[in-house]
Amino acid sequence: MKFDFKDPLKGLDLKLKICDSHVHIWAVDAYPKLEKWAELFGIKRFLGIAQPEIKKGLEKNGTSANIIFAYYMPVDAWAHYDIPKLLSAVDEAIKFGYPVVKMWFGPRFLDLTKSEKEFSISSPNFDPVFSKIEEQDLIVDIHVADPDYWYQTTYTNVKKYRTKKTALNEFCCVLEKHPSMKAISIHFGSLPEDLNLLSNILEKFPNLSIDTASTKWMIRELGKNLEDSREFILNHSDRILFATDLSVGWGDRTDNYYASRYWSQRIFWETDVKGIELPFDDTDNPNPPTLINGLNLPVPILQNIYWKNALEIFKEL
Repeated sequence: MKFDFKDPLKGLDLKLKICDSHVHIWAVDAYPKLEKWAELFGIKRFLGIAQPEIKKGLEKNGTSANIIFAYYMPVDAWAHYDIPKLLSAVDEAIKFGYPVVKMWFGPRFLDLTKSEKEFSISSPNFDPVFSKIEEQDLIVDIHVADPDYWYQTTYTNVKKYRTKKTALNEFCCVLEKHPSMKAISIHFGSLPEDLNLLSNILEKFPNLSIDTASTKWMIRELGKNLEDSREFILNHSDRILFATDLSVGWGDRTDNYYASRYWSQRIFWETDVKGIELPFDDTDNPNPPTLINGLNLPVPILQNIYWKNALEIFKEL
């Protein structure tokens, strides 16, 4: 079996309600394309990361009903320790009715912001920002770190980028200082490569959840040892959210882009297929091709990951 754009639901039998808890919406007029393909694959709601002008546009034209909005905190303000700007951003998120704030700390954000300062998310400088988020009961949707492979090939300047372990430890320090703050650590907590460590972190921080974005990273790493991955998911099935990290309105996104990623994730979680080549490039795999080896999760577990956990966290599905 392989992905067939003419038969995009090939191999999928279950009809389950799904919330995609991680999509980026960059343009109002591009959103219907995402919605069209999502609907085909059973996606009924989104956590949509969109700035206020996009949120207002979607609300104005009546297409926002299925979106729980997340406010993107300014990346440059983190890099340059601009606390007033960060506090103002939290105020803006509250003003415009966002229940979630998005934070991105992929190490390359230091390059994009031309920062020369050593960075630590657990710096005491940021305590007022996290305290305000905690006090206002906002949910944090956070990208803490990148794939292990990137640290071996791209982020070799440890002084500038920190190690992945350091970034994760800093995040845990933030969670320790703000114990009532709800957080979603995206990309399987940035740790699909080390499920033992991820399990320890989840057990230590009961307000922490994780999501399944991005598709190729999850399939590549979680598909390497199906027994361990399946055991982890069964043990933590109430803390995992289905998510894709799809982006609409940024670059030239084809219909195949949406369909192939939804198909790949659903085939991976729901079936026992083996050795199916991922239907799009995975440039992060040092030993290509990336193959889909299905986890064949039980339906009650899928229902948790696809819908019930999002309902518990977002309270507005």
